[in-house]
Amino acid sequence: MLSGLIGSILGFGSSVVPAITEHYKSKRQMEFELKKMEKMAELQMKGYDHEIKRFQEMGLHEEQKALLAHDTAISKGEGFMSALQKSVRPVITYAFFILFAAIEFTLLQEAISSGMSLTQALNILWDDDTKAIFAAIISFWFGSRAIEKARLQG
Repeated sequence: MLSGLIGSILGFGSSVVPAITEHYKSKRQMEFELKKMEKMAELQMKGYDHEIKRFQEMGLHEEQKALLAHDTAISKGEGFMSALQKSVRPVITYAFFILFAAIEFTLLQEAISSGMSLTQALNILWDDDTKAIFAAIISFWFGSRAIEKARLQG
């Protein structure tokens, strides 16, 4: 009787074990496929993001080329309208510099006439904001030229 019971248990166990192992095997296979699909989606998103960035960079490059072509066309032009087009940036730059210098000079005169020493007045007028504006202007006019020269040489 004991041998019959053991035989029945072993028979049942041997028929159930393959089903259990197949279940775990298919579960692991599904987990693997799910992870694979997630990874593929992640890579696709990164690839898509990479493509967008590449096209944006290409667009910026094309825009830069178009601006340079426009500037070149203006510089080659002749006549009154061409001269007027060429003078816009320098005239605006000079006008704003003259305005800035006039305001600073007026403030300096006012500070000195109110009894402030020259050192104190200059420390007040040459504050961090003024330094930042001045640095931005100098960097724009001279830094961009240095970068352009380096780009042409390299």
